[in-house]
Amino acid sequence: MPAPLAPSIARLRNIAGSGIGWFWQLCEFVGELFVDFLLRMADIAAVLWATLALASRPRTWTPPVRAVFSRQVLFTAVDAIPAAMRFGGAVGLLLIVQAVLWADAAGISTDEIAPILWRTVVREIAPMLACLVVIGRSGIAISTELAAMRVSGEFEVIDSQGIDPMTFLIMPRVLAVMLSVFCLAMITAVTMMVTGYAIGSMMDAIRTSWNDFYGHIARNFEPEDLIFFVSKTLVAGGFAGVICCLEGVKARGRITDVPRIASRAGIRALTAVFAVSAVLSILFYNKFLVFQFG
Repeated sequence: MPAPLAPSIARLRNIAGSGIGWFWQLCEFVGELFVDFLLRMADIAAVLWATLALASRPRTWTPPVRAVFSRQVLFTAVDAIPAAMRFGGAVGLLLIVQAVLWADAAGISTDEIAPILWRTVVREIAPMLACLVVIGRSGIAISTELAAMRVSGEFEVIDSQGIDPMTFLIMPRVLAVMLSVFCLAMITAVTMMVTGYAIGSMMDAIRTSWNDFYGHIARNFEPEDLIFFVSKTLVAGGFAGVICCLEGVKARGRITDVPRIASRAGIRALTAVFAVSAVLSILFYNKFLVFQFG
């Protein structure tokens, strides 16, 4: 080999070696992320399954557990109704304004797109808004409460008294979040459509009566819409509740770390809700719910 070419070939070998090393480091990093994702999903599935299994046993519902569940429903669902209605009213106004623009651009009446608006609200917007309200108001609060209990040693005190923390602390909160998302999604959907009709009538964009407008919706309503609404709200609410509880339970360190843990729980719960919503939408639109036929 000529002497002038030797340094160049050695440099190419070093570059190739460093490139291969970088590639393997990237593969290792992606693999670690994937394994961590699988472990998190396994934890969420296990807690969600344990919650449903415990809730199906009548002897689980002792007076203290019922008290925790009722207080959580009161805080998560009942106290959040004004916020859900405000969200629904604001989004309903925006939705009807956009519907008027779409109708004018397509040369059709707003009444003809009423069923499309209703399906959009029921299938996508209302469940997402309900999850945002629940996570913002209650999910972060649940993580904060459980993280503070964990850091201060209250979990160990409860366990030493013969009380199962899963039954007393986790199960009623997850169920309350699921039920709250479902109820608030219904309230949000109704508020959006009522506000949309009221604003549309005042803008003279909707020229039909109340009965005719909602008659269009009722005639085009399908059972699959209800099935998808129920499944989406309960599954998304279950994931949000479990993630918020798990982040609080896994808290370590000092009490000053609790706000950071709570904010992380909120971000992860929102990410999971969007992911679950996207997956369910894709599966449902391909075929019935989560089953692929033919």
